[in-house]
Amino acid sequence: MKDGGRSGHPSKSTKSKVRDAKVVGTTPPRTVLVVDDDPSVLRSLNRLISASGFTVKMFAGPSEVLASEIPTSNACMVLDIDMPEMTGIEMCEVLKGSGRGLPTILITGRTDARTRLQATQADAVAVLFKPFDKEPLLDAIARAIALSTRDRSDV
Repeated sequence: MKDGGRSGHPSKSTKSKVRDAKVVGTTPPRTVLVVDDDPSVLRSLNRLISASGFTVKMFAGPSEVLASEIPTSNACMVLDIDMPEMTGIEMCEVLKGSGRGLPTILITGRTDARTRLQATQADAVAVLFKPFDKEPLLDAIARAIALSTRDRSDV
């Protein structure tokens, strides 16, 4: 007896519906924007952060970030303070003023008093001085991502 093409196996449309249901239930990617004018720092942070399960978007300077689309949630920035175009702190203020601010982790190789003062006055999740270990960075990223999923009116 024919079963009208039904062999007891799910049809292609049923399989695609199941696959689509799984995709719908997934969480959005956790995105980390990394901004540093040093290509070697960008490469190493990309490897480290990607290997930890985050989506990474790399930028060589503030103008690249300002010209790009910035995620509105489930994202944060790892941002060098000392860049030639504008400081990371200035860039944060520009983004915040335009309603595109994200929780930020500031990084710097400078340890002078002026840089330390600027860093402590910035509204950052963390300030890390290069070279830094991966654990404090990944911990700060996790905290920043958690903040970005909440109400962002204060970011």
